[in-house]
Amino acid sequence: MRAWYDRWRRLIGEAWRFGVVGAANVGVNFVAFNALALTLFPDGELKANIVATAIATTSSYLMNRGWTFRHRKTSRISREYVLFFLFNALGLAIELAVMGAVKYGLGLTSLLALNLAKAAGLGLGTVFRFWTYRAFVFAGQAVLAPAATPAATPVTALAAAPPPGLPARPPVAAPVGAMTGPLVGPPARR
Repeated sequence: MRAWYDRWRRLIGEAWRFGVVGAANVGVNFVAFNALALTLFPDGELKANIVATAIATTSSYLMNRGWTFRHRKTSRISREYVLFFLFNALGLAIELAVMGAVKYGLGLTSLLALNLAKAAGLGLGTVFRFWTYRAFVFAGQAVLAPAATPAATPVTALAAAPPPGLPARPPVAAPVGAMTGPLVGPPARR
């Protein structure tokens, strides 16, 4: 049960940090997109989106490597970097497909309509990115702090202590077939 709890706690922590990094870079992406769409690419919103996404992707890689997935150590940074940009390109393709469908399929060309389409595409692309980052890009073995022993907390120390005059109970081993390894992604390397 403890291993299950630890895996979910790690997943939730990574998802939370990924969300913070994502929110910051969505801001970077939208500011760059609108600035480029209003200046350098007045009729090339999709081109402006590609440049804005490249800027936000670079920022996102640095933030995710340094904070979100810092505990997943890997010695293959070049592989990680290439995969990060490959999966971001696929996420960008999802986003461009939604924007293209709105602009060319529905004929909605206002900046508001394209910003809404961009937001919808970003949402779909974000789910895809989080899954691929965890499973493939930052898939190194998680480096964890040592878990506290049951006797380290006052409540468990009292519960684990035998009554006076009785011998201590032997530790209970994990059941055969207990879940080990990461919750999502490829099997852990040994």
